[in-house]
Amino acid sequence: MESTASTSEVPPVGAPLQAGSGLSPEQWKLARRCLSLLGLLSTGTLIGVVSSLYLVGHYPLLLIAISPIWRHLIVVVPTVHPLAFVVVAVSRRMAFGIACFYLGRALGPTAIDWLEARAPRAARFYRWLDRVFKRASHLVVFLMPGPGVSALAGSAGMRAPVFGLLIALGLGLRMVIVVALGEYFREPIEVLLELINDYWIPGTLLLMLAVALYRWRSGGFGLPFST
Repeated sequence: MESTASTSEVPPVGAPLQAGSGLSPEQWKLARRCLSLLGLLSTGTLIGVVSSLYLVGHYPLLLIAISPIWRHLIVVVPTVHPLAFVVVAVSRRMAFGIACFYLGRALGPTAIDWLEARAPRAARFYRWLDRVFKRASHLVVFLMPGPGVSALAGSAGMRAPVFGLLIALGLGLRMVIVVALGEYFREPIEVLLELINDYWIPGTLLLMLAVALYRWRSGGFGLPFST
């Protein structure tokens, strides 16, 4: 669970939209559908975190298909074909980004306020990101193809095909870099994988406890809003 203020950190899916927020019935319906999809994807991320020690050794592509966070991506690289890795990782992250894009489209100009209200600690970052986005939207989407930027792109009215191309290229570049890093650190990763294979059962129990404690300390067991 990545918690730093970045384009991959956005508010909890469980936080409801407020009635009377100025959305038309069509916008409201689209926003609800996007939040439902994001909730489903976020549930997969959480399941992947809890079961990662088993999946990384037995079903590595499944792990990144449901939970493509950075530590899962890097540790999977030595065990799968590079092309399959890139296709699965990019597709899964694009699904989350596209849902965020259409959520931003539904919310319109209020998207930035919604992001700030649900992530107060990242409010200054989102305001800075919004200013940068207005000056170089295409470059920002390509270089920072995360959920927050995707929502801003939808809010700003960027054409969907343009957004799709930019986020695909940006994510593809990131995954190629991850593959290169995974290959460079192949030996220590393989040592780690052997250790995981030997102790995945007690490790999984500890992960379950750690996730439960994290969710409790962060304010409950609502769904996380992460890729």
